[in-house]
Amino acid sequence: MVRTEIKISGYGGQGVITLGMLITATAIMYMKNLTASQSESYGAAARGGSCWTEVVLDDETEEIDYPRTVPKNVDIGIFFTDDAVARYLGEVKRKGGIIIYDPTTISKIRAKKTQTLYSIPAQKIARETIKNPLTANVIMFGAFTALTGLLDKEAALNGVKDFVPRKVIDINVRAFNTGYEYALKLKESS
Repeated sequence: MVRTEIKISGYGGQGVITLGMLITATAIMYMKNLTASQSESYGAAARGGSCWTEVVLDDETEEIDYPRTVPKNVDIGIFFTDDAVARYLGEVKRKGGIIIYDPTTISKIRAKKTQTLYSIPAQKIARETIKNPLTANVIMFGAFTALTGLLDKEAALNGVKDFVPRKVIDINVRAFNTGYEYALKLKESS
């Protein structure tokens, strides 16, 4: 794998930062020989304002020398809003970049033919299947795990169980599994 750069963006309140933390914590706590770093930014009006987080994973070094993503070198972009697409889509690698987006809140996205595009309606699944809109980020975490193969499924589930509040572990495990299975079917059909 070497170094993998991930950029996640959307609005405050969509679980963008938490999704980055789930990826980072799972990598550090449950994946052997995987180093991770995370940085984030959100405006003063966090809920509803624009926000992003970056995660860098590396399996060849014990210390990540530069903990931020590099524009036009992002391996995986995860987008929750049109504004996020407008601002950060250009940072995803033109050749081999992976774009994961939520069509529930994104009206249009244009990927290059050399990029891989996955549509995961996380917010719709959270509302209609899980019956809890706060689980959209965990659904996306499950999809990310299935689509990229960067994290083991069991490691990611352990990350969810350790990271979410105790009283909502069951619903979040269900959300993760739903996102994971949705993404597997999507990957198999493409």
